[in-house]
Amino acid sequence: MPDISFGSDGKVTFPTKYHGEVTLSKDKWDTICNRPERYYYRLNGEKIPTTLVTPDLVRHHRDIETQFFYYKKFDKFTIVENVEGPVPFKFMTVIIDTATQRICTIYPVEKPKSGKEYKPKGS
Repeated sequence: MPDISFGSDGKVTFPTKYHGEVTLSKDKWDTICNRPERYYYRLNGEKIPTTLVTPDLVRHHRDIETQFFYYKKFDKFTIVENVEGPVPFKFMTVIIDTATQRICTIYPVEKPKSGKEYKPKGS
């Protein structure tokens, strides 16, 4: 999937493993992908729902109690159309806010940030 398909309202909804559904607006996605060094983000849009549904790790935000970091490890990222390859980062990070049920931002990292791991009640 080269990019994300947005509805007529300019939003897409994704389920998460622990926090219900979250939305991403086309405007927010365009802002996230707008910087030249992020050119390949659009080519890896399918990693967003995968990260949210089957995360390897979920951590609490250090300062904002309603925000959570969802991490998922991937062996390859699409670098240019039809070309996948290993990259210096391994994890897709999707930050969500449970107060607004929105995606705050998305970015790849070499490793998850340190912090308190999210454990759902009863785990």
